[in-house]
Amino acid sequence: MYTIKRAAELTGVSLSTLRAWERRYGVVTPARSDGRYRLYSAEDLRTLAIMAALVNDGWSAKEAAAETKARISDSGRTMPWTPATSETTSRPRLDDLLEAGHRLDSAKVADILDEAFARAGFERVVDDWLMPALVAVGEAWADGRISVAGEHLLSYAVSRRLAAAYEAAGSRPTRPVVVVGLPTGARHELGILAFAVAARRAGFATTYVGADLPADDWDAAVSARRAAAVVLAVPRAADIVAARQLSERLLAAHPQLLVFVGGAMQDEVGAETVPLGHGIGAAVELMESTLASRRPDGGPTGERDGRPQDADESGRPQHQA
Repeated sequence: MYTIKRAAELTGVSLSTLRAWERRYGVVTPARSDGRYRLYSAEDLRTLAIMAALVNDGWSAKEAAAETKARISDSGRTMPWTPATSETTSRPRLDDLLEAGHRLDSAKVADILDEAFARAGFERVVDDWLMPALVAVGEAWADGRISVAGEHLLSYAVSRRLAAAYEAAGSRPTRPVVVVGLPTGARHELGILAFAVAARRAGFATTYVGADLPADDWDAAVSARRAAAVVLAVPRAADIVAARQLSERLLAAHPQLLVFVGGAMQDEVGAETVPLGHGIGAAVELMESTLASRRPDGGPTGERDGRPQDADESGRPQHQA
């Protein structure tokens, strides 16, 4: 949980604007501490990041609030897996994917992935279809419905597809550099690779360093690329200690660095890191908003000579004549 001051720092939205968005538009409803102080969750921060991005793009606060609520509601839905009917025959079905894995039918797996990624935007497909499907694949392997070979075939097919999408997205060297990967010992990289694709598609100059990267190499990559941020995935409880040690080391060596964390265990890494949540679309928006709130010297956007400027309810600075 985050105090309102910390929420303002991470999202680049002033304290008064956060209160106004809560009071007037009900965008978030923070919890309250025993002392009645506002406490914001990681989901609240993602919501605020989306609204801030819309406002910065020129939406009115009222319009941005309505759009933000719609996006959050939409991203929270998961695609139902139902038997094929006249209404669902065009939808790639989970049982088809598992059957293809069971039969080691790589051509069928490729066809299913082609169909999935052709029907919607990359981020939507990953959040609503691919990630739930990969969870189901793991469960099917665990209970013996597909073999180790079938699980490997499916994982490799997805990895190839994501790697191709990463290369196709290109990179914009004028955008902030973000180093993306997994700490030492962590090897489940499909989720973090999907995030790297989404970040590249959003225009970030990403450096994807892959799985199981030693801390020395992380440090070298951040220094060589002069990175503004790193993104770590912590998919298992066994990865928490390595991720925590790595984040502490990187922050000590690079005080202006931002450390974002994804994966199932993201909330366990440390208070100085920023959890990204479990949807790559919203995660990229949160990262973009957080980075945009910093000036080149590391100070929050909207500050001048260390003094915050006044802002209206939309978050835009007010300038006196």
